[in-house]
Amino acid sequence: MTDRWALPAGTEVDPAFARLHAYWLGKCKNGLLPARTDIDPLEIPRDLLPGIALLEVERQADGTQRYRIRLFGSALAAMTGADETGRYYDEAVSPAGYAVLRPLLDRTVSEAQPMFLAAPSAAPGRGFLHFGRFGLPLAADGRTVDMILALVRPLPGPDPASPPI
Repeated sequence: MTDRWALPAGTEVDPAFARLHAYWLGKCKNGLLPARTDIDPLEIPRDLLPGIALLEVERQADGTQRYRIRLFGSALAAMTGADETGRYYDEAVSPAGYAVLRPLLDRTVSEAQPMFLAAPSAAPGRGFLHFGRFGLPLAADGRTVDMILALVRPLPGPDPASPPI
């Protein structure tokens, strides 16, 4: 394992992130990223599957990426109020939410390393929900990221009754 593939800071809030990371690391061979075909849903811990999303990286003519949701777990659909499978990520979340998430997705693609973000939901009308988003790069050729395997988990949000620290 290289440091660039280390578990990102913040993931300690839920051991599920470390469990998916360990699974993913087991699929990294000879210093190469795993491909989508290396990921077997039957091998992923069963309790994680409802929170799994799979994003396909579509490279645009202008050099940017666009992210199509290829899989949107049943727990995600229940939490956000919609099954977003088949939609583009920029269509499924608010513009403000996408402005925060896109740089992290882009960095996962360009740096081929895991990413983590704990923040309110980016789904329209669901900002009261707090999620941890953990993304792991996948690459058919082992190097060029073409998909992101993600685990999204509800987290306790900041307590509005608590005084600021």
